[in-house]
Amino acid sequence: MMNLHPTVKAYFDAANRQDADALLACFTPDAVVEDENNRYAGHAAIRAWKEESFAKYRPVQEPRSATENGAVVSVVTTVSGDFPGSPVDLLHEFTLAGDAVARLKITLA
Repeated sequence: MMNLHPTVKAYFDAANRQDADALLACFTPDAVVEDENNRYAGHAAIRAWKEESFAKYRPVQEPRSATENGAVVSVVTTVSGDFPGSPVDLLHEFTLAGDAVARLKITLA
């Protein structure tokens, strides 16, 4: 995998293992995720979102490019899985608070 911020690398590693516990460890307790026009706030909502995604889509994410601008790490990934249009390129915009993700916004790249 390319040279990513350690927290962001841990997020993608956990996501590709479909390990919700390890993935949640990357987020602040009050983190917010925005994905597919939905908003998930806090660990319980983020866990439910990822567990549903893991079960429904079996996604695998391959980071293609990354940039850092202060606390914001932007990563373009190719995501494949059990969903129409697979694979698709997505932009993940991580806003970090220290070594944890405070906000993650996922959109089409």
